[in-house]
Amino acid sequence: MAFQEDTTHIGNKKQTTDEAVVSHVMEAMPIPSEWGIGPSAAAGKGNMKLIRGKISFVRLEIALLDVLYPPQEKPEEEPMISPVDMDPADRILGKDQKRGVHNRQSSIDLYELEQQLKRRSSFRGSGVAYYELDEDAILAKSSYRSAKDVENNRAKLEGMCKRLMFNLAEVGAVTLFLCLIELLPAFGVPFPSIFMPEISPVAYLLIVLCGLGFTSCIVSKDLISGLKKLIARQFNIRAAVAAAIIAELLHILYMLLSVTVRRQPATHSFAAPICLAVTIYTFNRLLHTLRVAKGFGYAARRGIHSEVLAADDSPIAADLRLASGSTNARIAYVVRTRQLGNYFVNACREDSSSAMIAKVYPYFLAVSVIAALVGAVRGLFMEGDFLNVAFSALCAALVTGIPITGLLCLEIPLSHITNRLRRKGALLNGWNAVEKFGDTDAFAINTTELFPRGSIKVRRSFAVAEMEIAEITTTAASVLIAAGGALAEVFGQLIGDDAKLRENVDSIEYENEMGISAWLREKRILIGNRDMMETHRVLVPNGGLARLDEFEALRKRPGHQVLYVAVNNRLMGVYLLEYKASLSTRNALVRLISDGTNVMIYTCDANINVPLITAVFDVPPRFISILDNEGSRIYDSVTYAVTEQEEALLATDGSLRALSEGIRAAVRLKENRRLSLLIQTICFAMGFLFVAGLSCLSPYAIDPVEIIIMQLVFVLISMISVLRAL
Repeated sequence: MAFQEDTTHIGNKKQTTDEAVVSHVMEAMPIPSEWGIGPSAAAGKGNMKLIRGKISFVRLEIALLDVLYPPQEKPEEEPMISPVDMDPADRILGKDQKRGVHNRQSSIDLYELEQQLKRRSSFRGSGVAYYELDEDAILAKSSYRSAKDVENNRAKLEGMCKRLMFNLAEVGAVTLFLCLIELLPAFGVPFPSIFMPEISPVAYLLIVLCGLGFTSCIVSKDLISGLKKLIARQFNIRAAVAAAIIAELLHILYMLLSVTVRRQPATHSFAAPICLAVTIYTFNRLLHTLRVAKGFGYAARRGIHSEVLAADDSPIAADLRLASGSTNARIAYVVRTRQLGNYFVNACREDSSSAMIAKVYPYFLAVSVIAALVGAVRGLFMEGDFLNVAFSALCAALVTGIPITGLLCLEIPLSHITNRLRRKGALLNGWNAVEKFGDTDAFAINTTELFPRGSIKVRRSFAVAEMEIAEITTTAASVLIAAGGALAEVFGQLIGDDAKLRENVDSIEYENEMGISAWLREKRILIGNRDMMETHRVLVPNGGLARLDEFEALRKRPGHQVLYVAVNNRLMGVYLLEYKASLSTRNALVRLISDGTNVMIYTCDANINVPLITAVFDVPPRFISILDNEGSRIYDSVTYAVTEQEEALLATDGSLRALSEGIRAAVRLKENRRLSLLIQTICFAMGFLFVAGLSCLSPYAIDPVEIIIMQLVFVLISMISVLRAL
């Protein structure tokens, strides 16, 4: 919109403003924190832009342009210009900009400038906000448009999976050994004295130090990355694991020094529970990488895919909502595409557990430090080894602060369900897809999904007038194939799918709930039901409307329908069609409806209506609606053509079975994830506070055996929630 000196248009109204009012409004508008613009950079006036009846703005000074344009690219300074020569927007805002800078911005819309700033700020934080693993961030940048790219990515994924399997075996063996050292003596099982800190403290400490050190070497990359995140105060699961490992290594080294130099008694190490947490973390990483690797084959497959899109992101959202009868419905529909793009971006996106720990771990870290300080003070008053007490309290809290259950309750069900979906012809690509389609209220589909090839059959056909039935069939096939839909395949089969028999159709129009009218070789073709014949007053030879009653009497079953073909307003042919539902299609539709999803049907066949659908598929009519003319036109405009590339979120083989399974999986995963995370977060927080509290109350109050048992209980709770999600 171009600014004027005295007026601003909002919608269809006209508001008179002056310079003071505009300045006041803009001064009152806050700066979004994610832009990263400090108070010093926002001291000046703002630039206003009116978009769709709303005022958007960017507070700018000349220095802020360095964010978008590097200093070496800035133009040379030019003399100041008179306010008379400024843009109207600049005059309203009273800004004395230089012509050089203004020319540099002249091709950039202020609203677009705002979006660029947002994109830049979000990109700077994407490494923290979206990708838990460095390998995921690398994969997200990779392309797979060529066969060479596909093979390179496949080899990379296979290498990552093999390495993680080997790491899991190594860490698991060390964890089992260290856990047996702690658990067996606690339950009275005879064990060699060399593994007991009370009898052989030096040998015990060297054994646990080697075990934890070996585990640290196996996960050295994650350990280094976690330390970097801790230093940068960017918390994730690796930062939590790294904090616990480093604290326990220092604890063991301190006890070795105390035992050998000061002859102090040794206490039990927390190496075993820490290694158990690392084992679960490695297992979760392996599941994640296997899921990404298996899904990549589907996404990189060449050919045409069927990709599900959310109508909220497209111009047809309002029309589809209107057709569904709800202005707030969350609607999905299907398009065909040759390439699924950004597979790794969505497959590797962070889950809710990663987002949760990024927010709450700073508090857990602070509580752990407080527990260590309180323990040290108590150790001083009780004449004990206050540093050993402090280390014990700190390590106990840190190892309990690793959210091992949150990892399991998210990756296990997602990996299992996505593996099952791929066998059924669908790809649900990560938690981003679950978020996108987990609240779907309605699903818009074509009749080709409801009635795939072979579901509609021609039982009888009649030539009513002088044209031969073969010629009538060829004419009808030309029109129906051009219109698309389920009948296109039926009549394509009748002419043997011979492209030479088809003729070019000049124009096609679908008349709501009646049929298709088209022009072919300067002849008007009408194909539809009885209502269409009566509305257009089609001439019926040998009996008139009474003859139509005879044709309608041929319908003996609920799935029977009569299709009429008229040429130049004269009835030429009649077809008795039988509509059947395959068992897999019926089950798929019933599953969609049973989850509360409405189904909106796009059709060029007027015989496919709500009564027919409910009779053939045995479903409640209130969940079925037929798109009207306008809705059908818009739906057809965005789904008929094959697109070059679509976002890889929810892709299928085109069958209704795969579509319904993908939507249902997203809905159920989203519902169960909330409850699972809630239950496990409560248990996790209670366990952490319990451990931290006991560490503050009494020195050595928490034993590694108790931490291991608590971790196993957490895993059991996680498995219960996982089974519920599955």
